[in-house]
Amino acid sequence: MNPERAETHLRQLAEAELRRATMPAAGVPGRRNTARLALVAQALSAVGAVDVGTADEIRADLELAVAIRQPSQENQASPGQRGLSPQARRRLAGLRHSPPRRIATGSFPVSGLATGHTRPAQRASWRVVPVGRVIRIQDDVRWELLVVAYVQSAGGARFTVAGRNARRLTAADDRGASYQVDWFGGREASELLLRPDPPHQIRWLDLTTPPGKPAIRIDLDPQIRVPEVTVTRDAHSPGELLLDVMAARILTSAQPSPRDNLEQLAAGRADLRALVADGPGDIVAALHAADALPPASPVPGQLAGLCARLGISGHGITAPPAADLPEPWRSMLTSYHRRKPQAGPAPGFLAATVVELPELDGAQVAILGLHHDEHVTVLHMLVSGVTLEDDWPYGREVRPLPVLWIHDSSGRWHATRTIDMSPSGNSGEVILWVQIVPLLDRGTAWIDVVATGPSAEVRARLPLCWK
Repeated sequence: MNPERAETHLRQLAEAELRRATMPAAGVPGRRNTARLALVAQALSAVGAVDVGTADEIRADLELAVAIRQPSQENQASPGQRGLSPQARRRLAGLRHSPPRRIATGSFPVSGLATGHTRPAQRASWRVVPVGRVIRIQDDVRWELLVVAYVQSAGGARFTVAGRNARRLTAADDRGASYQVDWFGGREASELLLRPDPPHQIRWLDLTTPPGKPAIRIDLDPQIRVPEVTVTRDAHSPGELLLDVMAARILTSAQPSPRDNLEQLAAGRADLRALVADGPGDIVAALHAADALPPASPVPGQLAGLCARLGISGHGITAPPAADLPEPWRSMLTSYHRRKPQAGPAPGFLAATVVELPELDGAQVAILGLHHDEHVTVLHMLVSGVTLEDDWPYGREVRPLPVLWIHDSSGRWHATRTIDMSPSGNSGEVILWVQIVPLLDRGTAWIDVVATGPSAEVRARLPLCWK
């Protein structure tokens, strides 16, 4: 990795974008002219080649330079500020109230440190318990709550669940203490947060539904089978890992859903073309410039070959398309070209299984279990030692997060994509919910969760006990 070359490449790209943005035929001024720089900056930040603060400052300087050279017609005294990002606005305010500095022509001054959550010096111990209960509740209407796992960590004590908002629940433990239960989350999955935090030693919790209904006991000391975990120490290029993430993102976007009709498939196809056109070639060039990608790496050609197999052009990768693709990519392409989605488990089924993976390049990951609901298979995860990531087309919400692939008992491979997240205050912990694409088939006996980082690959075999 060469941070100096990475920063130089980013500055040169900013200068080229500035020249393009100020040409008469450049089109609409403003932030749209910085999209290419933003994409590359996020990629270089994701692999650790450029400090996040440095990348933000370069992007802010470009936005400010574009705004100054293309003043707003509405307010000549305040050029283009309406379209500026917060970083660019702060940059402009700083320039107005600071003495002038001597800057070399065409250069973009930078400063600042990486932002986001920082990992605690010592991680608090985790308690992760599989639950795997379908709770049926009758109040005004009948509804179901899928309780996947119980988690107690620095971020607090909570159940990860799927199902309807459960605002009326309360809890009590084996020692007689009572707890308030607060619901947080989205449509696919959510959390039930317990207040105050229970002691780590409690053996069970009774969840009480609407008044007059019997309590539902959740055993927190179950007898469970310990999953098999293997670690293979092998160096992986950060750039190649990022391209693997991009391939997974492309493949998950290409997969049809059981709910797709012809119009949805056409719209998905258009979205896929737009995603690929967002600049894989620019990212590959930046990774090479930063020495984050070996010069002879086959992965750029494989990514070009993947696009060719999907019938998508305009990706900008100069390497010749490769015919030989990685096994997970080939497996998903087979599913894509079949075009007939496989039937998954019935809605509401879930698998109760947990495993805490060995630390991988600073990230700690625990698999909490999975559920299937309305044609979506969702893996529940707890991660720590990560930083929140900017929103970008190939992002996974946090970094560094190992590259995650799923290999099932029938020999098929599945990619993953983050569909929701829940940071836990300043603990450096995040609950992640990732979708498994394509969804699992009926009768899947086990899955291997394959997590790959720069230093090693971890493979955990999780038996699936569908209920």
